[in-house]
Amino acid sequence: MRPAALPTEPEARNRAIGVILAVLGAGLFSLKGVVIKLAFAEGIGVSQLLTLRMGFALPVYLVIGVVAFMRTKQKPAVRYFLAAGGLGLMSYYLSSWMNFEGLRYVSAQLERLILYIYPTIVALLAWIFLKERITGRHIVALLLAYAGVAILFGAEIGHQGPNAWLGGGLIFAGAFIYAIYVTASKPVITRMGATLFTAFGMSVASIAFLTQSGIEMALHAPPPVTANGYWLALTLAILCTVIPSFMIAAAIGRIGPGPTSAVGGVGPVVAAWAAVMILHEPFGWPHLAAMVLTIAGVWLLAKPRITRSAGTRTW
Repeated sequence: MRPAALPTEPEARNRAIGVILAVLGAGLFSLKGVVIKLAFAEGIGVSQLLTLRMGFALPVYLVIGVVAFMRTKQKPAVRYFLAAGGLGLMSYYLSSWMNFEGLRYVSAQLERLILYIYPTIVALLAWIFLKERITGRHIVALLLAYAGVAILFGAEIGHQGPNAWLGGGLIFAGAFIYAIYVTASKPVITRMGATLFTAFGMSVASIAFLTQSGIEMALHAPPPVTANGYWLALTLAILCTVIPSFMIAAAIGRIGPGPTSAVGGVGPVVAAWAAVMILHEPFGWPHLAAMVLTIAGVWLLAKPRITRSAGTRTW
């Protein structure tokens, strides 16, 4: 049998960079739940917090989007911009609202664990629509990570009360929508580039929500926001939205939606650490087991495989 061609050094470097971007992006995104919980404690409502988040993020996306468009030599067709705008509305408008609303009823750790269900949806959608092969190592990595998810979910769901099912349902619905976004964005990112795609999609979502928010505020004046609340909203917008959104889009462009979502398993680990250290949420053996299994899954996926025939590293 003819051995499979080994990846070149640039290909291996490209994948390594993609994995690093996916890990960093997932880690920053996972801090979102903690920041949102802190903002809720300041008396900020869901719509008000989303408005501040979009308001702070929109100027950054507009500037980066204009620069990226001017530097693009072959301008994408209009249909790609329409697709990017629709995907932005789907993910950073509808999915974000469901996630924020769900966090009113569940802990930051449980929120991140439920969100981590989306890689299995991504893998299935990518296999069906993008004909992307699911490797045995990918499956084992997901099984290890989801074993940890199941342990912690079983330990925490009983402590959240009946509203946990409502919050969990909203977050799961948001995760499903985000999975569609991750899967469908791959061909659009390939044509537009990760930077232009992200900037345009996020700008459309921000403008849409700010328009809705403006109408709501004209009808009902929102309560005042504290200085600390503004800082939390700025942190949410830049550190937990703008920066990781570009990282995740770049990772999808480099390694594909399946591996990007699987490497995102570091999210629950970072969320658990931040929730314990900042929000003082409980931490016990289920949390530790979930961390160990999740790290093992991510390590298995991200490490290079050594082929016996050539003795060289491949991915």
